[in-house]
Formats: sequence, C-alpha cells, structure tokens
Amino acid sequence: MASNKKIVSIESRIPELKKYRKKKLIRHMSILISIFVLLILITLYFLSPLSKVQRIYVDGNHQVDEQTILTEGDLNLEAFVFGINKSKSTAALEKNPLIKKAKIELRGLNTLRVHITENKTIGYQGKNGQYFDILETGKLLTTQPKQFPIGNNPIFSGFKNGQVLEDMVAQLNQLPEGVLLSISEIHFAPTKSDDEHISLYMNDGNQVSATISTFAEKMAHYPSIVAQLKDGQKGIIDLEIGSYFRTYLKDKEEKASLDKKN
Repeated sequence: MASNKKIVSIESRIPELKKYRKKKLIRHMSILISIFVLLILITLYFLSPLSKVQRIYVDGNHQVDEQTILTEGDLNLEAFVFGINKSKSTAALEKNPLIKKAKIELRGLNTLRVHITENKTIGYQGKNGQYFDILETGKLLTTQPKQFPIGNNPIFSGFKNGQVLEDMVAQLNQLPEGVLLSISEIHFAPTKSDDEHISLYMNDGNQVSATISTFAEKMAHYPSIVAQLKDGQKGIIDLEIGSYFRTYLKDKEEKASLDKKN
C-alpha cells in the first residue's frame, strides 16, 4: 500500500536552517550589544558630573542655619545623587526639636531642594542674661541661647521641661493671637492651694492671676474685661475662681492692713 506522507529531503531544509540560525545569532548579538552599550552609558554617567549633587537649595528655615541642616541631614555636594537616602536624611532632620517637618526633593538631574517647616517659638525663658526658646511643642531648648528675645513673644520664668510647661504652652496655643501678643511675662508661681498658679504681666500694665488648667478659656475674655475698666485704671485681674478686678492701690492697702495686723 502506497504512503501519502510527503518526504522532504534534508538538502531542501538546509537554507531554512541556516536562515533561522542567522536570525537567532543576530538576536543574541543585539541583546549583548544593548547590554554592553547600557553598561558603558551607566559607567559614563557615574563618571560624569551629572551623577553628583551640584546644587542644594534650603528654604523655610529661620532659626536653624543652612549648614546645620546639611550636616544633620548628611547632605553634601559631590555626593552621588542615587546614593542619597532621602527618608533617612528627613528622619535625621526631624530629630532636631526646632524642625517640625523636612522634605527633600530632586530637582532636575542633580539639584536637591530641602524644604524645612520649623516649630514656632512661642516664648523665651531667661537664665543668666540669656534667653532660651520655648517651642509650640512645649519644649524648652537648653542650647542655642539668644542674647535678646526676638519679636513680641512673652518671657517665661520658673518653668522647666515637663508636663507643667507642656500644659502651659497648650493653653497658650488656644489663645487668639491678639491676646497672646498682649502678654509680656508669664511666671510659674505655685501656691499651697494651687500648684498650677501663674502670674502674668501684661503689656498694658495690668497683672493677671490664673491657674494653668483653665487659663485659655478665661484669658480669651481678657479684652472684654479690660474694656470695662475706667480709663487709666490698672490692677490685678484674678481669673482663678470666677473673674474679678482689684486696683493696685487697693491691693497695696490690703497688704498694708495685713502688715499692721501682723
């Protein structure tokens, strides 16, 4: 019985095999050449100035100087762009109590922008003729003193790092800006009956006696309380229990009366 299968001789398939092998060789060569070219380009890039940081811009900083930011963030000119660990540098910068947030961005091929958001200074505490920042976080800095307080922030006295200072600052952060700016000095002066007692000296010449826990709520009414006073009348506004006012003259008379009795 005759077979229907078509018999193809090996001689007729040789050209096709040669063509297939040639295509495969060209494909392999193309891949090797591409890899080789890519390696050359990468090498040239790392050898060129484009691979290194050429400029660093720092903005948003007022209290922290630029060199401190570069040092603490381990940011250097000529460092390899792809060798910079932005998250690590950001975390290192945010350990600085003056820095609330840091953001590092690559601009173009080799320019870094470092944007700093600082913790606001809410006041200063004086010591030995120098002034130390008290931040909005409730932290009293013990380094980087200033010779003079900056701006209209109040001067603190008798405070130290801890819960009392944090509570005091938290209360101040709740005050309207106008009321906050009217405060000249804040003295921590605990008594037997009130371990949170504070005395404030105001820019308008009045004095305020208060307790920390209720300070913001009651002090917010300070402008309306002062508006009820007679022109030129100055004295002590007591906000500890309720709110009442006594003139400095009456306060002196009461003290003189007590002195006589004693």
